[in-house]
Amino acid sequence: MSRPHWWPSTSVSIDAHFYDTAALVPRTYPGDQRATVSINGSRGCVTLYAERDGLARLRDVLADVVAQLDAARHNPAA
Repeated sequence: MSRPHWWPSTSVSIDAHFYDTAALVPRTYPGDQRATVSINGSRGCVTLYAERDGLARLRDVLADVVAQLDAARHNPAA
């Protein structure tokens, strides 16, 4: 699912507060090397559409953020 050059790289800006009660619902499309991940909450749903490379990039960013938060928890600023 390649993006035509004239489409923007993102199509909307959304803020979502992700709580532990939200359901994560993945759906894969192996033939297209893409997937969707829906965040379903009590007041709405947000679905991320991405190709495999975009998902890997998001995974790496999230892993880095978690590592930074873990480091900050174990080494609070003076």
